[in-house]
Amino acid sequence: MKFALLILIFLLSCGVPQQDYDVLKSENDRLRNDSTEIQRQLTELSYLQNHSEVSLANTEITALKSKYNGQSYTIKIKLPRGYEEGTDSYPVLYVTDAETNFGGTSYIVQRLIKNKLIPPILVVGIAYDTDYDSFYRLRSRDLTPIDSNEMRDPTGGAEKFSQFLSNELFPLIAENYRVQDNERAIYGHSYGGLFGNYVLLKKSEVFNKYLLLSPSLWFNDNMMIAELDKASLSFDPTRLYMASGELESRIDDLQTQFIENLSKKEPKNLVFKGEVMENETHRT
Repeated sequence: MKFALLILIFLLSCGVPQQDYDVLKSENDRLRNDSTEIQRQLTELSYLQNHSEVSLANTEITALKSKYNGQSYTIKIKLPRGYEEGTDSYPVLYVTDAETNFGGTSYIVQRLIKNKLIPPILVVGIAYDTDYDSFYRLRSRDLTPIDSNEMRDPTGGAEKFSQFLSNELFPLIAENYRVQDNERAIYGHSYGGLFGNYVLLKKSEVFNKYLLLSPSLWFNDNMMIAELDKASLSFDPTRLYMASGELESRIDDLQTQFIENLSKKEPKNLVFKGEVMENETHRT
């Protein structure tokens, strides 16, 4: 980069055409930006390596590489208290975006179990174990239904991600933990909620409980609402809960529309509810 800057100074002193100077300056600026971004990523990775090792009680971690998309995932498994001493089998809650959602969800589940508001369950988080920007690119790829040219990040990997869940992750969990095969729930927020809607309409048998918050139903011109309108729905006994905040603008409006259109179809074996939370935003 310093060499390119020297060339610019030399050319400027020689009276080179402005067009040639502008091209070299643009290239120099690009190289400077690339160098800054690389340094930022290296700094972030170094920080994560030295500061992010924490242990959650009753939690195990394993790695799993998918043959469907070539991605290596970090799988986090939160066991209910007393799991090791017992023989019971448990329902499983699968959590997308585990980088941001696994810790909080695991704690909430632990408190709900303690207060006997829900039965003991396993919580399984699906993470990428990478830097922040790469995480957002990978989740965009995995959680969106089709490739969309409107988006900056890669999209369209939901089908392969659902195959990874059904054919690789579920068998791994069933082989190594005492779980109930017919009791699988998914928690997804934002793109994770969009993915949940995709699975609900296209592969409803993958889960029998759906907890979908602030789903990104705006994706690709509201495509999942259009998919719902033309879908022939068939469910085994399934439960769906959707919620968003009233301060989310289009997200809460589209969720309300999705629930209204779903109600018109009167789907059998599906118990569902949608709520818009007062004074809440996409994050809260």
